[in-house]
Amino acid sequence: MKKIVSALLLAALIVCACAGAEGVPDISDNLFSAAKEALSLLSYGEYARVSETLPFAAAAPGAEEWQNFAGNFSTLDSGTVQREISVAYWQNGFWSLAVPVSEPNRDSVETLILRSDDGQTFSGYKYALWGEARGGYESSDYVVWNEEYVAGTPVIIPDAA
Repeated sequence: MKKIVSALLLAALIVCACAGAEGVPDISDNLFSAAKEALSLLSYGEYARVSETLPFAAAAPGAEEWQNFAGNFSTLDSGTVQREISVAYWQNGFWSLAVPVSEPNRDSVETLILRSDDGQTFSGYKYALWGEARGGYESSDYVVWNEEYVAGTPVIIPDAA
């Protein structure tokens, strides 16, 4: 009897896990590329092009809003942002796609986080520190690395010259 009950419980867990996975939309690789490009554009001060680059589900923020947003960052220096590492994690019914400004070797690295409800378009954005992103992906069951960060692996940052 115990074996039958155990088998039924295991089957129920598998069904629940599969049902939960069906509710999580896949995240598009294009969102990773767009997010990295947007961070680079912010660093160059090309605020008008940020909204052209990011596919928003509704009206995208304007240049003035992006300029005000960029003021939150103290480490955005004319194109010297890393363009390799980014991670998306599913939490609270939406994807958070995090792109750190520099190598995320400490929790205090400034990070652009973009929200996607459907995995195809963005619906919001915010400034955060890498520690918040790390906490998000470590507590999520659904994590997608565009380029996973491995400590000790060199991260290439283009020269501003």
